[in-house]
Amino acid sequence: MDKPTIHPRDLIAGLQKGLALMQLFSIDQPRLSVPQAARLSGLTPSAARRFLLTLVHEGFAETDGRHYWLTPKALRIGQAYVDSAQLPRMLRPIVEQVARQTQEHVSVGTRDGDEIVHVVRSRYSHVASLSIRPGSRVPMYCTASGRLWLAALDADELDAYFQRNPPRQLTPYTLTDPAALKEEIARVAAQGFSIVDQEYEIGMRVIGVPLTDRGGRLKATLAITTHASRPGVEEMRSRYLGPLYEAQVLLKPVLD
Repeated sequence: MDKPTIHPRDLIAGLQKGLALMQLFSIDQPRLSVPQAARLSGLTPSAARRFLLTLVHEGFAETDGRHYWLTPKALRIGQAYVDSAQLPRMLRPIVEQVARQTQEHVSVGTRDGDEIVHVVRSRYSHVASLSIRPGSRVPMYCTASGRLWLAALDADELDAYFQRNPPRQLTPYTLTDPAALKEEIARVAAQGFSIVDQEYEIGMRVIGVPLTDRGGRLKATLAITTHASRPGVEEMRSRYLGPLYEAQVLLKPVLD
């Protein structure tokens, strides 16, 4: 579905700024001072303070007078998507079917800005990875799902992505050379699947395929994650591509 055209006069600037401010909190920045929040958000210190105090008043944040941090109530916003969105509910039966068939962990990811967000994961899992829990966000350049999304971009869009996101060496196996990454992304586009071997997380090997609607538009990705001590790359390809492609066909009508 195409996004509606929204005129700037219909937007509530305060809501936009408040939501942006909440998204500043992360694993790297679990607590923020007013000067930090102002610098990161582009707000004045006075405005940042008022927004943070509003979050405290509404129960979404707490403060010790110097720093601010989110409360569990903030989970309600993400949970509202999980509870109300149709896409995860429609995908789950097929995700569970692939998990039973392969006896591996299966997840669905979608793009949010320059990151991949996992919106569904199978109940079956023998891997202990924080990166595949629902709502987790991972980079695009070093993940199987991310490379599938990057493979759908044109050359200018891909260049712009790498300008915004210079690759970092997250593990000893992470591919960081932009030219080599572009070559790998072109290979992913040509073959229609992606395999990433411990580039984002040591011990985790992932194979994924794109999920498109009947018009060929990329909507999500379907991936199998297994431990590197289990099937090798070639065995993953031969063992898991079949079930992934079958699910890909079954899900095409669901994604329209």
